[in-house]
Amino acid sequence: MVFCGHCQDDCPYVKDPDNGIICCGICGKVLDPNIYDDGPSFVKDSSGQSRLRGSIIKAIEDGCSISRERTEAKGRDEIWQIVHGLHVSGGDDIICTAHNFYKLALDNSFTKGRQTSHVAAACLYIACRRGEKPYLLIDFSDYLHISVYVLGAVFLQLCQVLLLGEHPIVQKLVDPSLFIHRFTERLLGKRNNAVSDTALCIVASMKRDWMQTGRKPSGLCGAALYIAALSHGYDYTKADIGCCCACL
Repeated sequence: MVFCGHCQDDCPYVKDPDNGIICCGICGKVLDPNIYDDGPSFVKDSSGQSRLRGSIIKAIEDGCSISRERTEAKGRDEIWQIVHGLHVSGGDDIICTAHNFYKLALDNSFTKGRQTSHVAAACLYIACRRGEKPYLLIDFSDYLHISVYVLGAVFLQLCQVLLLGEHPIVQKLVDPSLFIHRFTERLLGKRNNAVSDTALCIVASMKRDWMQTGRKPSGLCGAALYIAALSHGYDYTKADIGCCCACL
């Protein structure tokens, strides 16, 4: 199953090796124009006889299935560590979703030449966007102590491999309202539903007036939180708000 932008749904796909493309099995839209055929080929030996190129690999007998299980388990462990390190809500559900993306990455040999933690973080970020969790790539890069651009490259490459370029997970804008509660608690040092609700109303008003178009989520969150804090009697400067929302 792959996501088809025309059908706006996960659809079965059809591989056409003759033309080197992958098409949607329902509407026929070309989803990937750059594939190649891994079919058998034949060569002639010194006596002029044709024989099959290469050799047969016995995956199960050679223990490849055990290796696959170990690789999957390692990826799940990395995802579990990141989830608990960042206190991502969702528990086993978010871990299972991210692990399913990780297994798809394995199927496409995406893990070769890449660190397991980077691929696991990219899969978890996709799962967080799917579940509308208030986390960004910079949260994962800070946890792994790597550049956000390195992790961003892995994320974009993984989306390309999994044909997620037109999926709502990638296409939809980051909703600033997802981060209001988190930034309010960071600014005030405690949870304050009154300030958060006021900031959410301001963000909703901005969205209705198309003020979020072309603006960074950090700016919208900062402006809404600044006005909400002042309206509830808190004396914070713009610099305080900027430090609070700097990671977005």
